[in-house]
Amino acid sequence: MVTSIVSGQQSPHQFTMSPSDRRALGEASMLIWVGTDFEIYLADFFEQENRADITLETLQLSGLTLYDAAADQLDAHLWLDTSNALKIAEAITERLRQLDEVNASHYRQNLARFRRSVESANREISELLQRSPEYNYIVFHNAYQYFEKQFGLQHQFALLKDPETEPGIREILNTRKQIKAKRPDCLLHETSSSLELIDTMLDGYELKTVSVDLLGEKLSAADGYIGLISAVAARFSSCLY
Repeated sequence: MVTSIVSGQQSPHQFTMSPSDRRALGEASMLIWVGTDFEIYLADFFEQENRADITLETLQLSGLTLYDAAADQLDAHLWLDTSNALKIAEAITERLRQLDEVNASHYRQNLARFRRSVESANREISELLQRSPEYNYIVFHNAYQYFEKQFGLQHQFALLKDPETEPGIREILNTRKQIKAKRPDCLLHETSSSLELIDTMLDGYELKTVSVDLLGEKLSAADGYIGLISAVAARFSSCLY
């Protein structure tokens, strides 16, 4: 059984574990997380030495495609590149094989099925986004570059440098200048983005806004990763064409 400590309606950036969460983690056979660059509020639990053997920190896997969000700051939205998702799935499969050798063939079959699904999704997304964009777009913050670089897209600029820090007046004024100069047609923002802050940054400028569910907040477990990445692609398409 798989249990998610941080639900789709909660932010991994700002999260406090309940006693029941700690019990669930303490009873788990395997712990999976992105890492301190993304889930800093969980670090005190996941980085305890007595849990090292059962913990899989995805940011530490070899062979990942990784990008910086800013100088000396890693962009932890690595799952938005499907090649990284496959690397993570392979690592999970290997760890499960070690824990449960009896069902190793079952895990390998699931991995093969997932790989085929990712390859199919890649083809469908490439076809969906192959045309040159009809509209210029900006983003709430630079959270999409893994997806953008994989599928050949580029936003004009980001409204915020750091979504965890309230922008100062200088940043707000500079952003408004960029908006007036570049006149974007569409804004991509996360489902958790502050609409009030967006309005402040836009300062009355009108454009299409599209919400992107990066964490699968509105998806069911049955949708899985393919449902998430396909939904991201659909939201991009609605902004670009």
